[in-house]
Amino acid sequence: MIKKTIVLILIIFAFKGCTKDDICPEGTATTSNLIITFNDIVNQANRKDVEGLSVITNYADSVVVLARTTTDSIAIPLNTNADFTKYKFVRTTITETDTIVNEDSIVFSYRRYNGYVNRACGFKTEFDNLEVTLEEEGADNWIQDILIRRDTVNDENKAHLTIFH
Repeated sequence: MIKKTIVLILIIFAFKGCTKDDICPEGTATTSNLIITFNDIVNQANRKDVEGLSVITNYADSVVVLARTTTDSIAIPLNTNADFTKYKFVRTTITETDTIVNEDSIVFSYRRYNGYVNRACGFKTEFDNLEVTLEEEGADNWIQDILIRRDTVNDENKAHLTIFH
């Protein structure tokens, strides 16, 4: 009987320690991704799909962020531990006779600000003064131009930049 009472008391104290703010609610603002749209270089107001797009981190231990897909917009994370993020944007075109792979390297630089959300969600990082550097390869770049639309990355409501190709 005493053992059952002790177990019951331990269970009550275990659940009493948990409150609703121990769980981060869905929809709570957390660190936002960088939203990129792809537009046509000829008619810059029109979106244009990138066929065979892959996005890979451009470090010694590269990670595939986006595997080969066809899309006109993406959301990619920025590095919360450094003031820059390097990516390779790879466009793979498959023809009847050949597979053409074209890589363009982009460096995103910014200032980071950590803000406290709450006990359950912890901190979120906001990025300010976003700057973009495209590694020039002359005629070999499939990315022709980049336009920064918003230099602060703190939400995912609208595109932060547009890549023209």
